[in-house]
Amino acid sequence: MNEFPQVATIAGTDSGGGAGVMADLKTMQARHVFGTAVVVAVTAQNTLGVQDFMAMPTKLIDEQFVSLAADLDIRACKTGMLADAEHVHAVVENLKRVDFGPLTVDPVMIAKGGAALLAADAIKTVRDELLPLATVVTPNLPEAERLTGQAITSNQAMVTAGHALQGLGADNVIIKGGHGDNPDLANDFVLLADGTAFWLSAPRIDTVRTHGTGDTLSACITAELAKGRSMAAAIKTAKAYVAGTIQDGIQVGHGHGPLNHWATPSEQVIVHDA
Repeated sequence: MNEFPQVATIAGTDSGGGAGVMADLKTMQARHVFGTAVVVAVTAQNTLGVQDFMAMPTKLIDEQFVSLAADLDIRACKTGMLADAEHVHAVVENLKRVDFGPLTVDPVMIAKGGAALLAADAIKTVRDELLPLATVVTPNLPEAERLTGQAITSNQAMVTAGHALQGLGADNVIIKGGHGDNPDLANDFVLLADGTAFWLSAPRIDTVRTHGTGDTLSACITAELAKGRSMAAAIKTAKAYVAGTIQDGIQVGHGHGPLNHWATPSEQVIVHDA
């Protein structure tokens, strides 16, 4: 008993259903693992933006960790929106007390609509306390710039930033290139713990329905790791899955719409050596 792959997302909610805990659980379900959650914050949010949010009392966060650890066999976990330095620290302390398997850190800082989801003073806490626990970290370009203090304006700069993030303690790194200036391809740089590096490329789709891409990517990596797949395989599957959710879009909301979590992985993702 208790053998089915179980995973946890440690993040904030999205009342609009497109990102955060909601996107994570949809992704986990689609990838055939059982998803659970530690809710760190609650947002009032839709496709137009984040209207308000409130962080949970840290005591309740502690109790959620205790509840999961007491009953479930969490094989992998991920973090998302963690609100502020106090809550990042609370999550770090809990992750040190439990064994939830490989940790995927999605260093969520800004929502698609531009709202800040991480207090400025918390970036240092993420860098100094959370990254050293990370099995894999999945920043986009602006997040990688904030974490490393380096401008990233070229492929070579992505490579340099990847090594810098490893130097901060993360075992494996994927820097997402969706914010890059290549008009045809979204290029992600992957640096593995053994020094192996490669690029993942997917065609750009002309759409505003990309809300929750980072959450979905990190949740898919988490699900695949819980099933025992290698880090390289998990990352490649996640890139293909996210590409599929964008290519096979759905019409929801009036702003940055959500992904189609029912979609099958895209076959258009290209893997090439770094």
